[in-house]
Amino acid sequence: MIEDKIWSSNPSTYIIGSDEVGRGSFAGPIGAASVRINYEHIDLLLDVKDSKKLSPKKRNQIFELVQESEIEYSYIERDNEFIDLYGIKLANEKVLEDSISSIFQDGDIVYVDHFKISKFNAISLIRGEDNCRPIALASIIAKVLRDNFMIEISNKYSRYAFDKNKGYGTKEHRLAIKKYGLTDVHRKSFNLMPK
Repeated sequence: MIEDKIWSSNPSTYIIGSDEVGRGSFAGPIGAASVRINYEHIDLLLDVKDSKKLSPKKRNQIFELVQESEIEYSYIERDNEFIDLYGIKLANEKVLEDSISSIFQDGDIVYVDHFKISKFNAISLIRGEDNCRPIALASIIAKVLRDNFMIEISNKYSRYAFDKNKGYGTKEHRLAIKKYGLTDVHRKSFNLMPK
């Protein structure tokens, strides 16, 4: 893992990992989480890997550990209206930047999964969740918090099964859009209605 080299020379160096969630979703917000950790937190990272490779139960357990620890983290969202107004690329950039800036301190090393941002001398990593535990942890936090929101609103929009698809374009979700149209949480700029 990329942080191991840094910590082997200076274990007290803080590394911020940041990742977004919901970029390709049809509905709901795009979010980003950032975590700020150093070598002291290594014991809490033993089970941390790409959020997509973990069960929802395991993701929630890891998130609970973070909440009980002294690990600093932040989570920022931009809703579908912001996405429709400014585009997904800018929304993606804003959630990452705002999430990092709320915990960043001078001297921190910042890694972002895949996406390039110009601030904080951030380093963009391809397959960041597989190569950097701080990014993997950020991906878990982002997924837990956004999933929880989509589950929460699924009662209001029960025809769309957001509790299952989290707003992504599953076959069931596409059929619901075709049958019932778009809700006020769908991203109109994504041209989701069948032609």
